[in-house]
Amino acid sequence: MMKILSTLFFLFVLTTNATAQLMVNRVDVNSLDVQYCQLVGEYRTWGTKAKVYIDYGQANFQRAAYWELRGIDSLGNYTKRFNTVMQAVNYVEKTGWEVVSFQIMQAPRRSYNRFIYLMRKKQRP
Repeated sequence: MMKILSTLFFLFVLTTNATAQLMVNRVDVNSLDVQYCQLVGEYRTWGTKAKVYIDYGQANFQRAAYWELRGIDSLGNYTKRFNTVMQAVNYVEKTGWEVVSFQIMQAPRRSYNRFIYLMRKKQRP
C-alpha cells in the first residue's frame, strides 16, 4: 500500500512540474499569443538579491514590484525573489522559453548592472 501511495505522490509531483507557468502580475505569459519577451535583471550594489522583470509587450510595463518575476511553488504561491539573474533565466527556460540574445548595461556611477535577455518560446516538435 505504501509503495502505491509513494508512486502516486511521485507522479503527482512530476506532472505539476511539467505544467510550469511563467506568471507575471497574475498573468500566465505562456498562455498569451506572444513569441518573444525580455527578461530584465538588475543587481544593485547594495542589494543581495537580483530584481527580475518580464516585459512581454504589456502596455503599462514598468520595472515595479508588481511586474517582478518570482518563482511559483507546487501550490501556486509565489516564492522569494531570485538570488541571481541566472537562476531566473534557468527558471524561465524550464517554463518553455529559450535565450535568443542578451546584453549587459552598466548604470552611471556603477550603482547597478542590468542584464537583458531576449527570450523566445521554444518551438514544439
